[in-house]
Amino acid sequence: MEAISSLVGTLNGFFWGIGMLIIIGGGGIWFSIKLGFFQITHHGDMWKRIFSGGKSESGISTFASFCTTMAMRIGTGNVAGVAVAIYRGGPGAIFWMWIIGITNAAVNFVECTLGQLYKRKIDGEYRGSGAMCAEYGWNKKWYGTILALALGLGAALFMPAAATNTISDSFKNAAGVPMWVTSLIVAAILGVIIIGGIKRIGDFASLVVPFMTVAYLLFTIIIVVANIGQIPAVFGMIFKGAFGKDAVIGGAIGTAIRQGVQRGTFSSASGMGEAVPAASATETSHPVKQGLANAAGVFLDTIVVCSCTAFMVLLTGCFNTASGYQGAAAVAGQEGGVGFVQAACDSVIAGFGQWFVAVMLLLFSFTCIVSYYYEAETSLLYLFQGDGKEKQRKTFQLVLKVVMIVLVVIYGIVPASMAWDLSDLALGSVTWFQTIMLWFLAPKAFALYKDYRAQMDAGKDPYYDPDKLPFDGVDKDLWRSINKDRIAADKK
Repeated sequence: MEAISSLVGTLNGFFWGIGMLIIIGGGGIWFSIKLGFFQITHHGDMWKRIFSGGKSESGISTFASFCTTMAMRIGTGNVAGVAVAIYRGGPGAIFWMWIIGITNAAVNFVECTLGQLYKRKIDGEYRGSGAMCAEYGWNKKWYGTILALALGLGAALFMPAAATNTISDSFKNAAGVPMWVTSLIVAAILGVIIIGGIKRIGDFASLVVPFMTVAYLLFTIIIVVANIGQIPAVFGMIFKGAFGKDAVIGGAIGTAIRQGVQRGTFSSASGMGEAVPAASATETSHPVKQGLANAAGVFLDTIVVCSCTAFMVLLTGCFNTASGYQGAAAVAGQEGGVGFVQAACDSVIAGFGQWFVAVMLLLFSFTCIVSYYYEAETSLLYLFQGDGKEKQRKTFQLVLKVVMIVLVVIYGIVPASMAWDLSDLALGSVTWFQTIMLWFLAPKAFALYKDYRAQMDAGKDPYYDPDKLPFDGVDKDLWRSINKDRIAADKK
């Protein structure tokens, strides 16, 4: 076990090192510049697009897709992950998490727009992934195979580790429930939901995600009001720590940057290809509409929900850091994780806080696990494309469901450090492959955005006409079918 942990730790050191900062941070800055910082200049349009697309027999609605991707985003990383960032990088990590959240909105816009552009209809449903973008948009099928395996196996085998372990740990803290019992229950519920496919997953996410997000925001407001006098001091800690000006609390500036980038990228899933399958499953008239909706999701996840956790922990002083700092109400023996957040909530409403966080984590993390299944299924189905392979696809889907259910039970009882390292390894490795491809394909997303803005400025409801803006590899017949009425109306 120690040898495996050591190997995983070494690989994480490589994947999440300076190279990650360059490809994600640099990519986000470049994309933002080329897109005119749309996430700021057209912020309202992003949120409007969440409700702009309806569902069809082949696709889910934009809102259902948004909720499905938010189910994946708003999860373990928003609660336990932020606490881990504060422990390892100090409060300054939150500043860098905010910065990467803004630039990651552009990264996520590019990958989700491209996913929509190159989607296909498989077994009556829209399917899209980074692998399809690589094959059809970049003309590199071999790279598509690598992407399919990296995200598919990562989402199925490793990404659920941290989510499952954190759910089990939170109920152990709150009520002494054995971790294996919680993980067994989670696995059983997971099986019921994923049997229904993307439409059941989308319906489940649409029901749960709005409720859990609002509940978490409301509890944050309670904590902020109860500790309002500490707000200036908290911002002081964040900004000083971000630039290494308070070594006692935060430690080295490099550690703060790395933790902010790592946890911000982990929670938003930008550049990883995680959001692409659900984004590609929608019925929308223009790929940019879905890209904008997903960019709004990055803001909600990283700037809003992650900040809620940070303020809960920092305002109440329920944290310590790896550099040796002990907060006013530090949790003894804790090295980040859900314990910080549970203690923070319990400090305001004694006896209720731990249960509240346990329930929130159950919802946050469980919706993540459900989304991981869909990501794995869509990514790996890429390997079984084509007519005459329907039976192979159905067999594969059944095997995948069984494997993930069994692993969820196992991950509820492994050491927490290994669970987090495995999740980080899966996410870090796939981010490298996905983001490198995005650097080459991004100009197509820029061209689509220019087309979208031109139609908006002309007072039109934007739609994509593959004959006016042709790209190699696009299923033109599919897009002609989606927008046939709009295309016909413009020709009159």
